[in-house]
Amino acid sequence: MANLKAGTADDFSASLAAYMERAMQNEWRAVKGEGLPAGLGVQDRRILFAAIAQGVLKFLYDHRHDISSTPDGGASHQHKLEFGVITYRSPLP
Repeated sequence: MANLKAGTADDFSASLAAYMERAMQNEWRAVKGEGLPAGLGVQDRRILFAAIAQGVLKFLYDHRHDISSTPDGGASHQHKLEFGVITYRSPLP
């Protein structure tokens, strides 16, 4: 079983939050033709991306059994989603 790293504002590397930040940078550059603004906005973005990543991964983890499926009624194969979540701030539901 793999552990998926949500990320926090102070533990950002190799996390879903870091991927979100990279995607934001790419999309911003594609649309605006320039890099994301630096300065105070960087920390605010990281807080936002970390919060979203934590919520998304915690939700998926808590509902992982609902997501698993047997597309053919279980006769020949089954899809199962298994993962853990690391680096999220408690408490989450």
